[in-house]
Amino acid sequence: MIDSAIDYENRNTRRIPISCKVKLKIPETRETYYGVTKRLSIEDISFESEYVPRFGQLLEITVAPPAGSNTQPLCALIQVYSCTQVEEGLVYEIGGAIRKVVQ
Repeated sequence: MIDSAIDYENRNTRRIPISCKVKLKIPETRETYYGVTKRLSIEDISFESEYVPRFGQLLEITVAPPAGSNTQPLCALIQVYSCTQVEEGLVYEIGGAIRKVVQ
């Protein structure tokens, strides 16, 4: 069961603003979309994309490391807790709880 969006406003962890490329896959259909991260913490992530998920949907994401970094991409399974329209019909900000980090 997913926590409510209100609970995420009372988080105990710091969210770091970061702009990295993100690839998301829809597990049910294997469709792939792309976006850009906005914020990242040990508990959750937010990013912008053209994809509109449903509340509670699971997404597989791969976050590319920042330019010039030699670290590996972050691969994780997230559960969507928010989706806000940024640019009508084009861009949405998606918030998701990190449920599992995949190696």
